[in-house]
Amino acid sequence: MAKSMDKVPQADGTYKWEMVEITQEYLAERAAKEEALANGTAFPGAKAEAKPKTTRRKKSTKVEESTNS
Repeated sequence: MAKSMDKVPQADGTYKWEMVEITQEYLAERAAKEEALANGTAFPGAKAEAKPKTTRRKKSTKVEESTNS
């Protein structure tokens, strides 16, 4: 089948032009994504966005060396 240019909704609320094959499955998926955008919910089948892991540095402790020789 031939592909067509279509505005595809993205998870961040924007749209992106892509070459897609227009089928009943695609139209159903697009309708679900449009509904999710309107409701402010996650896209169907999309993984939940993981929060970036940050590592905290532990407070350094003072190390005292003995000077007795």
